[in-house]
Amino acid sequence: MTRLLLLGGTAAAVFVAVGCADVGTAPDIPASIELPPFPFPSVVVGDTLRNEAGVATPVRAVVRNAAGDVIDGARATYVYADFLRDSAFTVDTATGIIVARRVVAAGRIAARIGTSLQVLRPLIATVRPDSVAPAGAVDPLIVSLLPDTGRARAEGNTSDDLPVLVRNNSSPTPGGVNGWLVRFRLVRPANPANDTSQAVFLVDNQLRPSTVDTTSPDGRAGRRVRVRAARFPAPQGNARVTDTVVVEATVRYRGQLVTGTPLLLSVPIIRPASQ
Repeated sequence: MTRLLLLGGTAAAVFVAVGCADVGTAPDIPASIELPPFPFPSVVVGDTLRNEAGVATPVRAVVRNAAGDVIDGARATYVYADFLRDSAFTVDTATGIIVARRVVAAGRIAARIGTSLQVLRPLIATVRPDSVAPAGAVDPLIVSLLPDTGRARAEGNTSDDLPVLVRNNSSPTPGGVNGWLVRFRLVRPANPANDTSQAVFLVDNQLRPSTVDTTSPDGRAGRRVRVRAARFPAPQGNARVTDTVVVEATVRYRGQLVTGTPLLLSVPIIRPASQ
């Protein structure tokens, strides 16, 4: 017989055999435990875990029986798994309320049920965001007039990152804010839903449609502008055409806009004269 330890990561959970025990098949007997993605990737030191709207939100595990059905009322226990290494988080074992005590790049929160099932998920403890600014200039994008098919053409018609820097300037050691969400939106030409069939939309560095990024340890985030060469800028005979795409970046803390946002970022788009 096998005792199952459920190890959770940011993307998936894996079962690993670690000992001997029986897992019952009755509807009220736990057979697995899951820890859904946290409502936000980081917690400000001195504050509790909050969702993007700024509402304090405890973590909640999902416990299932052998048939895969959720066991209503199953009571998981929550702990900071790395408490022997540091004191970055305190966790209320019963409610799942998390408070950050010191900066850490990836502390592990554990949810347990009984003595044989556990799931782990990493969480960042960071400093408070209090300013947002452009992190650098963006070079003009010169679109290719060749057929806009395949990855090579997509890369050629995609800008560099529109970089944003999220900082804390009020602490004794000002610096970037790690693990913070930045939302991007196309303002010109407007594409609020980031519809990929439109002439312009936003992508990540893997060319996947995306309007949200999480800051790196130095506080940087960005998205890229992808254009469809046949449609933007609008061709005007054989003449060279220059236009500008405008993107809005927003950052919030406790539901309120952080100083410097909404931030407008622009990238010139140049369509060369046709040959």
